[in-house]
Amino acid sequence: MTCSPSQTAMRADSSDGRERIRTRAHQLLGLHGAEALAACAVDDATRDAGLATSLMDVFRTTADREVFDCLVQWVGPQLHARIRSRLRGMGAMFDAHEILQDTIVNIYRYPDRFLASRPGAFAAWSSTIVDNAIRRQMRCQRQGLDVALSAPEVLQEHADLAAREPCLAAQDNEECSATAHAFGLLLLCYLAAFKTLSEREQFVLQMVEVRSMRYAELATLLAIRPEALKMIVFRARKRIFDRTASSLAAPLAANKPALPVPLRARAIA
Repeated sequence: MTCSPSQTAMRADSSDGRERIRTRAHQLLGLHGAEALAACAVDDATRDAGLATSLMDVFRTTADREVFDCLVQWVGPQLHARIRSRLRGMGAMFDAHEILQDTIVNIYRYPDRFLASRPGAFAAWSSTIVDNAIRRQMRCQRQGLDVALSAPEVLQEHADLAAREPCLAAQDNEECSATAHAFGLLLLCYLAAFKTLSEREQFVLQMVEVRSMRYAELATLLAIRPEALKMIVFRARKRIFDRTASSLAAPLAANKPALPVPLRARAIA
């Protein structure tokens, strides 16, 4: 059997790319003061497995994203081939690329669970992660089939507990809208009360509350004692509080229904 020139070129490019990744991996290991496990092994498979284990161990201790990217480039084809082998015979039920992404995410999330005890440690550890990812996909697929094959009456009886009820969602939206309107009204009342202060009081509050200037620094700027400055701030805040409370209470008093005459007379008596 002979290979076409295009196939030979593709294999050469793949081999060159593989060697570039290997060179980069050794450079990253050297930067972190590590060496590839089984670098002097006789067979290529052991050397490749040891390099993956060393990269994973360095990522576990350093969390270097460049090391992780190099690891994914190095082991990605093997992981994809392993997933396709596991899925053989299941037809088109699962997407090998989706499971590969799930596997890579879990490798990134749980590096602390990895132990570089031997050159093939990463191969064994990643195989377990691949199997778990496939099991999760199978459970999701099975649950989806159960729902799809259930009778309409059963679907009506079993509500989706993960979904929020429409009435509660509408209630939350109304509460958020009411809170936003109330906060806007409070800000308007505060602004109206703030404008009733003297220019000096407005300046002091702005320096203290907006620009976070220290009392000693501001007192020196105004050529007054810090105690006097604190009294100015206290009185200004008190005036704003009282006038804001009065502004908010006025509409409530205007809308409050008047007491009947007998009750009013009884209260006076």
